[in-house]
Order: sequence, then C-alpha cells, then structure tokens
Amino acid sequence: MTLKILILVLIAEICNASMHTLFKRGINDIDIEHIRGFRNYLHFMKRVVTSPPVLLGLLMIIAGMGVWQLVLAHAELSMAFPLDSIQYIIILFSSYLFLGERINRDRIIGTAFIIGGIVLVAL
Repeated sequence: MTLKILILVLIAEICNASMHTLFKRGINDIDIEHIRGFRNYLHFMKRVVTSPPVLLGLLMIIAGMGVWQLVLAHAELSMAFPLDSIQYIIILFSSYLFLGERINRDRIIGTAFIIGGIVLVAL
C-alpha cells in the first residue's frame, strides 16, 4: 500500500469522523425531550435539517465519499475497507475534544485492538 493511498484513506476517515461529530453536535443543540406525536416529530426533523452542524456534516460526508472513491480507484477493496476502522480512533479523540466526552480505560483498550488490526491489515 502506498503512502498516497494511506493519506487518502486518512482524509476520507477524517471527513467521516467529522460528519459523525458534527451530527452529534447538531442533535445535542436540539431539545428532544418533547417529541410526542407526528407534528412534534416533523418540527424536530425541520430543526435537524436546518441545523448548521448537521448541514456541515452532510458536506463532510459528501467530501469523504469523493475521497473514498479515489481510494477505491487505487487500492483493492479487501485492503482499503479494513482501514475504514481508522474512523473509530479519530472519533474517540474528536468526541473527547469537541463534545467533552470521557475516554475511559475500556475505550482505550478497544482502540488499541483496532490499531493492532489496522497495522496487521496494512502489513
């Protein structure tokens, strides 16, 4: 696997992780306690689709899909797809930095296993 492909995978995964983080940020800004009935659900959905973080998240996933197409054009799917797990590592840190979520020992251990798997696939 070339450095070019690894950089493209990293860019695609940063876009994907950013999308998830932005979606979570957007939903955190919306009151979901009072969603009872169809009319309240429609109001909720209107707030979701007009939320700036959600809209930015949609742009990030479009960008990530575009970069991922470049990855697939230059790498075997059986090699590229397992590298998609890099997203878990990025999300662990972005949720800590941007959402204030805690990183506990179990998450660190799980992430270490993911890193080990990525290294095995890359080799």
